[in-house]
Amino acid sequence: MPDRLDTITVALSRGDVTISWEARQALLARLQHVNESSSLRAMFEAVRATRPPIELNPAQRATLLGVLDEWTLDRDTWEGMPEALLELRNALSEDLADLA
Repeated sequence: MPDRLDTITVALSRGDVTISWEARQALLARLQHVNESSSLRAMFEAVRATRPPIELNPAQRATLLGVLDEWTLDRDTWEGMPEALLELRNALSEDLADLA
C-alpha cells in the first residue's frame, strides 16, 4: 500500500476539489508563513492514502482563501502557483459566498 496519494481532495459545499501532490507541497510551503494556518497545515500534512477528503470549517476556508488570494497578488510568485490551487481558490470563494 502506498504511503501517499498522487492527488488529494478538499470537500466543499459545491463539490470536491482535487489537487496534485505537488500542489499540496507548494501550498504547505505557503502555509508555513501564516500564523493562523497551523490547523490547516496539520490537515494537509496528515493526508495519507487512506485519508478521506479534507473537510474545512468556515474559518479554515476563509484562512485558506486568504492565503491563496495573497499568493495571487504577489507578482513575484503568482506565476509559480499551480493551476489546481487557483481552481481551489475560486471554489473556496464561491463556497464562502454561499455561506454569506
